[in-house]
Amino acid sequence: MASPVQFLSFQQFQQTFGYEKPCYEYWFGEAIQKSMPTSLHGSTQILLGMLLFSRGWKAASEVRLRLSPYANPVPDLVADPKPIESPFPTKPFALCIEILAPSDDLRRLFQKCAHYLDWGIQTVWIIDPDQRKAYCMRHANPEPAQLFLSDSLTAESGLVLPLREIFEQLDRLSGKSRLPRTS
Repeated sequence: MASPVQFLSFQQFQQTFGYEKPCYEYWFGEAIQKSMPTSLHGSTQILLGMLLFSRGWKAASEVRLRLSPYANPVPDLVADPKPIESPFPTKPFALCIEILAPSDDLRRLFQKCAHYLDWGIQTVWIIDPDQRKAYCMRHANPEPAQLFLSDSLTAESGLVLPLREIFEQLDRLSGKSRLPRTS
């Protein structure tokens, strides 16, 4: 029989897990360990940051959010046309990005992203670099919409990132082509 989970106050969480590696997130009184990223996950995170910067957006990786007194998540990337609030975002911003790691449960990740939308973040992207898929969730339409290679990720202020561009650049970084050729 599983032992009951002990409720942690945010202060207890900070004292015990606040700056530990691997990273833990505070979710409604529990410390939840983030999935361990792979090299593909890390490359995807860096590439997305660079693509956002090249389009005039400000981005930061692994920033602890302080948008709710009940949760303290650490998304893979946060982005906005304006500078990201420092040291921790306490107000909603335009875009949160989660990159699926092999050990992540997609349904649980959708639930996590739904909280981001509840807290006022306008758009959430979920990127699956292994399967070459993406999902988009919006404040106005919170149901996850699956995107395919021919689609683009979009956000406020006219931001457009074609999935083919993202995955072609990942292929160049890895030296392996995993995308079907287009005629």
